[in-house]
Amino acid sequence: MKKKKFLGALTGVFVVCIMLTPPVMAQTIHEELTRTPERTLSAAEESAISSAAVHTLRQIAKARGEIHTKNIDQAKKDLGKAMVLIQVIKASLPTVKVKDHIWVAKKHLDYETTKQVLPDLIPINEDLAEIEDIVPVDEAKSHIAKAGRALRKGDKKAAIKSLNAADKMLVFDEVDLPLASTEKHIIAAETMLSRDMPHDADMELKSAENSVQFASVAFKAPLTKAKRSLWHAFKDYAAGKKAETLVDLKKAETYLKKVDKNTDKRTKTETNKLYQDIKNIKDKLKNGGKHTSAEFKGLWERSRALSERETALISTGWQKIHSKGIVKTDLLEAKLHLEYAEIYQLTTRENKKADIEITAADSFLKNAAKNADSRVKAKIDSVSGKISQIKTDLNGSKDAVRGRYEKIKTDMGRLIHDL
Repeated sequence: MKKKKFLGALTGVFVVCIMLTPPVMAQTIHEELTRTPERTLSAAEESAISSAAVHTLRQIAKARGEIHTKNIDQAKKDLGKAMVLIQVIKASLPTVKVKDHIWVAKKHLDYETTKQVLPDLIPINEDLAEIEDIVPVDEAKSHIAKAGRALRKGDKKAAIKSLNAADKMLVFDEVDLPLASTEKHIIAAETMLSRDMPHDADMELKSAENSVQFASVAFKAPLTKAKRSLWHAFKDYAAGKKAETLVDLKKAETYLKKVDKNTDKRTKTETNKLYQDIKNIKDKLKNGGKHTSAEFKGLWERSRALSERETALISTGWQKIHSKGIVKTDLLEAKLHLEYAEIYQLTTRENKKADIEITAADSFLKNAAKNADSRVKAKIDSVSGKISQIKTDLNGSKDAVRGRYEKIKTDMGRLIHDL
């Protein structure tokens, strides 16, 4: 019954969204779609999100058509409707309920004591338990625990910091990442239109189409399914469920075999490596060999990094023919190597592999710097210096090293976002 209500409300929103202004629509969506949370996304719900993405794609395509016929005012209206549809999709994701509860806890800290806010963490933890099968929540749980300790000490500032960190960890990769890229391009297009630059606006919208189209099919992408299977393998192995773990690994193998042969060379290479590592672990486990949970977590983290890279590459779109597209692609390669280094250093404890990945990341950063303008080059050089610091401290404190990785990835993320 809940699912029927959810889908009915979501379908109704799609029909009404064209008639409402963005502020009214956003409020309606927020109130309607957070009432009936689901533990997992059913096939019907995935279809509903995919449908919303296609509606968004239609509005963007319509806006591009209006630009070409010089009907700029109508193009702006179409883009407003596209942004409303993006809010529809966001409001239907499994992370929305816990994010709302985190927001409430932070708001309460504006006018309540820390002891009064402590009970707000109870529904947050319940929400995290509801979605842990489909969204990685371990880091979010850790931050919520830190928030609890800060609240008990009366430290509002530390509690807010931990709540913000937990919120940041709650990403539904298949949709959140391409939608963020789509939004960025639409906002840029709106700016271009206001500056009477219709050609540049059209190019931004072409990239927006690429990203939102990915969101419409991401649920069925083989790499996405492999990533989910590896997440379940990690959880099942940690729970001592050998038979289930073998099934999960077999599924991941099957999905990786289906990764599009026309994808870029790097994705194919890394997919093949991941496939072989999964096969080796599965065969060893089948024959009674022992593993650590870290090995399984490492496989999942690598698949997640690959999936994020694929999404980000799609967003480069037309930029690939320009110098900033070359810089962005090199930065994406550097970020993938850095994420691999973090996995090898902090998850699987393979420092030699981490060292190789750090060197590769720095190499791609140097390539990016060669094609960047002076402003971007300075930022890339700064990141490169921080990577060198990690290389000299492969055996350092785990928390300190993790902090360095997070800082570098944040800096690289901003660089990529701004290109």
